[in-house]
Amino acid sequence: MHISKINELVKTMCLAWAADKCEYPNHAESLYQKQVVDAVVSGTDKLTAISAWMQQLQTVKTGAV
Repeated sequence: MHISKINELVKTMCLAWAADKCEYPNHAESLYQKQVVDAVVSGTDKLTAISAWMQQLQTVKTGAV
């Protein structure tokens, strides 16, 4: 499988997980772009970036922000 297909699959799975974490779906996708895609481009490990993104969404959902 080509890396672009894998990246799209990972993004789809992450956004599916986030579906009930944000009031607006585009908010989760926007944060994914900023915190995962941009971080990976800057050299951050993808799993580390995804984990940080997930933690942020959990924080937003619980209102701890």
